[in-house]
Amino acid sequence: MVYYVSPETFDQQMNLLYQWGYKTISVELLVRAINQGAELPPKPILLTFDDGSETTYTAAQPIMQRYGFTGVSYLVYNYIGIPRYMNADQIRALHASGWEIGSHGLSHVDLTARPDRQADEIVESRRSLETLLGFPVLSFAYPFGAYDDSSLEYVHKAGYTSAMGLGNEMLQGSKNLFYLYRQPVEGTDTLQTFVSMLPWRQEQSDLPALTIVP
Repeated sequence: MVYYVSPETFDQQMNLLYQWGYKTISVELLVRAINQGAELPPKPILLTFDDGSETTYTAAQPIMQRYGFTGVSYLVYNYIGIPRYMNADQIRALHASGWEIGSHGLSHVDLTARPDRQADEIVESRRSLETLLGFPVLSFAYPFGAYDDSSLEYVHKAGYTSAMGLGNEMLQGSKNLFYLYRQPVEGTDTLQTFVSMLPWRQEQSDLPALTIVP
């Protein structure tokens, strides 16, 4: 799978969400809505970005900012500051602009295949990120969407308030608070494919006439 989406295609997707009245929310607000009944906008959506690629800061954030959107960046701690990934200053700037920052582990290993790494990948990654960045990190994203009972227990022990997985379900609730569903967007997806993932859709004839860039 190719998860890199070109800036042109990404802009088209964000423009469509904006035209259709979607509002981005934070994981923190979603958690409060689930646990306490906090009010959400009519068409809430979470836009998440895994690994900490530098293009999150240089391409995605400026495009989303034009539409009044913010996102959630799940960072692999050991990737911070290496080529093609964000450095600490860029991450802090992203956070200052309204983005939420979560952990994606220390080194992006499959937690179900490496139970010996679960404590460091889940617990230590949070401590390290908070020490480096200077603000709370409250959400975790399982690498490859893979988890088991042991990794789930470590997420609780580490003090996260939620965790992200994968799945096609639209409804989020207390039963899956530590495996919230996400749908991956691939670089080869057309605008029509992107629309098929959305819970609130207008008529296909209302799609803007845009050129899809693979």
